[in-house]
Amino acid sequence: MFHVLKREFIDSFKSVRSILIILFITFVSYQSATFFDSNPGIVSNLMEDGEESSIYTASIALIVSIFGFLFVFATSHDLINKEVELKTIRLLVTKVSRGNIMTGKLLGTMLFWVVTVSISFVVLTVIAGSWFPKDYFQTLVFLFYIINSVLLISTLVTKPKLTMFLGVILGLALPIIGLVSMLSDKWYLVPFKYLLPYRYMEGSIVLMLIPLAIGVIYFLISVLIMKRKDL
Repeated sequence: MFHVLKREFIDSFKSVRSILIILFITFVSYQSATFFDSNPGIVSNLMEDGEESSIYTASIALIVSIFGFLFVFATSHDLINKEVELKTIRLLVTKVSRGNIMTGKLLGTMLFWVVTVSISFVVLTVIAGSWFPKDYFQTLVFLFYIINSVLLISTLVTKPKLTMFLGVILGLALPIIGLVSMLSDKWYLVPFKYLLPYRYMEGSIVLMLIPLAIGVIYFLISVLIMKRKDL
């Protein structure tokens, strides 16, 4: 499992798309934090109940909320089906169990995003002079949910080109649906309101356990499908 984790983590940094995403998130975080640090009057006016962190981390929250699905699909849409299509999965299963392969893929991808998000939060910490543990945790849980969603789709859909196409469609559609469902009482949007992680981002940190649990369920379904898949 460690070998799979290590390979997935290193391969994530070899992609040009991954490097561009890291630079984009870091740049936006730096510019936003610098702006707020240079304009303390704006921070004072926008702060509610002393929650300064919500101001400084607004840029990261916005990026993850709107572009999170698109970014993760862009870098990891072929997590499983590429291995199946290239037949490299057959070599892996002779050395590692299918469950451990899935776990290694998940942890390796998650570790890449932990590093990416941590870079941005370190920039915020240096400029703002304080650490934002609640926002950091919520961002990682949000990404954990997305990664498991992508992992499930990559396990269900056998063609990498198809998951790349679906990634673009879902990466654009899910944030819109998720945000609209929070503001609408339409019956057909209710499932999205509770299945997508957006509504839980605005509540207490305890509520983030719900998308965390949903992500775990997605992962377990992926493992079950993988164990029954004919390779």
